[in-house]
Amino acid sequence: MWIAAVLLTGAAPSVANTQNIDSAAPPAATSPIARVAVDLAAGAFDRVLPFDIPFFITGRPPVGTTNLDVQFAAVPASGDLSALIWLPQGGARWQPDAPSTADDTFLVLVNALLKPGHAYRVRFVARGERSETVTKFADGRTAWKNYASVDAGVLFAGDISIGALYVGTNIYFRPINKDAPLNGAGLSRRLALTVGLTISSIADENNRTRSDLFWHQSLVLGAGYRVTSSLRGGAGVLVFQQADPNPLVTQKSAAATWYASFSLDLDILRGVSR
Repeated sequence: MWIAAVLLTGAAPSVANTQNIDSAAPPAATSPIARVAVDLAAGAFDRVLPFDIPFFITGRPPVGTTNLDVQFAAVPASGDLSALIWLPQGGARWQPDAPSTADDTFLVLVNALLKPGHAYRVRFVARGERSETVTKFADGRTAWKNYASVDAGVLFAGDISIGALYVGTNIYFRPINKDAPLNGAGLSRRLALTVGLTISSIADENNRTRSDLFWHQSLVLGAGYRVTSSLRGGAGVLVFQQADPNPLVTQKSAAATWYASFSLDLDILRGVSR
């Protein structure tokens, strides 16, 4: 059984050579590339399409296929399929050494990065020995929900000159693929709003001038910027309770001070520990 791989890019069509799995060179020691299986008969993929990273499409071509051209197109929000722009122009070609059998599988590398929150149609044009043509379509989409992650870190509250440990939730305004490298990433993939609580008290002795907002926790509100996939720098305001300067007033009121922080992504840390 053999598998052929074709680079699916925005460049000119390319032809891949057939490889036997048993005799192929061992893969390089790199992170595994995601695979998405397609059922050409059903016109569907087995999962949501990855975005911001290259990925493989694998499936079974029609029996007797001598070459297979693959293209994809973004489907507009209107759903109009009459004016799709197919990429790459002319198609990326998979071509076996002999007509395909029922046991053969193709493997296509989608090297062009898909965008989040989009629907896509992929076209497979198979040609047989007698030049008969079979065209199949498969519809899929990339993730569309905004992303939230959890961090744990340390902050320094400037006006009260105290440090504290905290945990926080980071809310992005777009889907985030944690497997995508940050090289060349735009602001939307790095910047997030932060809402959290301190897990160490910032109260002074006997709560004389300040105390925590909730029991032993104070509120963290700000923004974070991903420096790396796991490290985040942040800044914002720390909300706590402050005593009134007038000793006759015993009721405390909410107060805020600026903070700066560094934190680690707990999702990344769980992945490292596995």
